[in-house]
Amino acid sequence: MKKVLLGTSALIAAGLLAAPASAAEKIKLGLGGKMEQYFGVVSQDDAPGYDPTLTGINTDTEVYFSGATTLDNGLTVGAMIQLEAQTNATAENADEQYAYIEGAFGRVMAGQMDGVLTRLAHEAPQYGLADDDVAAFFNPAAALGGGYARLVDTTLQSSDGAAVSYISPSLAGFSVGATFMPNPGGAIGNTVSSALQADSEDDFHNQWEAAVAYNGEFSGVQIGADLAYMQQSAPDAGNLEDPSAWRAGLIVGYAGFQVGGSYLTLQDRNGVDGLDSNVWNAGIGYKTGPYGVSLVYLQSDVELAGAGNDDAEYRQWSLHGSYAMGPGVTLAAVLFHGTGELDAAGADNDTDATGGIVGLQLSF
Repeated sequence: MKKVLLGTSALIAAGLLAAPASAAEKIKLGLGGKMEQYFGVVSQDDAPGYDPTLTGINTDTEVYFSGATTLDNGLTVGAMIQLEAQTNATAENADEQYAYIEGAFGRVMAGQMDGVLTRLAHEAPQYGLADDDVAAFFNPAAALGGGYARLVDTTLQSSDGAAVSYISPSLAGFSVGATFMPNPGGAIGNTVSSALQADSEDDFHNQWEAAVAYNGEFSGVQIGADLAYMQQSAPDAGNLEDPSAWRAGLIVGYAGFQVGGSYLTLQDRNGVDGLDSNVWNAGIGYKTGPYGVSLVYLQSDVELAGAGNDDAEYRQWSLHGSYAMGPGVTLAAVLFHGTGELDAAGADNDTDATGGIVGLQLSF
């Protein structure tokens, strides 16, 4: 019950700033969403009992219900519900769902959602398919063993959880934000805690995020940057450390060109002292009219729990392209080469994959 009250109390407090007020019009939900269908062919190195030339389909489809109303006192109150439409391996069918109140003071949100570390993030330009979409077609662990792990995203966008967030208005291009998530519902590396945990003190809990971002333009040069920090509290038992994360991103654009990248480091992952991992990307892109193309490099280094200096590495080059066929209809394609390497117990094993992916992206 306390977890529910934390989020709702924040919204009530924001609403009382300008009370009393009456809604000018009842909120009416609009319908939207996206559908992404990808087909890929990938050739991956052989391994004992594993001889792949893989073809496959990946899909990401969501239906959005959203709406807002402006009260007589000028406050805007709204809701967003994002439902997963494809078959899901878990019982969860909601991606994000939250309510918000917005005014001159900024925006307060409460519900199941990404934190400000993700919402204010800037990354290398990736037209068409994102890095994690590409990596989904390459499975190094199948050849290197179950101990292999990798990071393919410089944000924590998989960490949707019940939270309350605040994002300030933009002042001279700068904005700040903060998120509190009592029971993180997503992953930090391999750290996963349940949103239904009865006693949060026995699990990783109390996740805090803080971020500052800048978006501005000088003489036709667009600049976007962010710096963010996250920390969780470890369980009381087990003599564990508090996991934390830092991320930073920068992107510069001019005359259709964009260049930039981002970096994420996870420290004391799983609460293990010194178990650190990081991932970064860098790229350059160009967009003109309906066409976009970008070249991106992704690198991940993950320390593995266990004796010695065990670690897993991942390297990925990808050439992305996109073509806007019409309103809400985009054709996307990518060529990529990836390498996974596992250095464990004195062994040094690696596997490579080369592939191509095409996809159709619909937004409605």
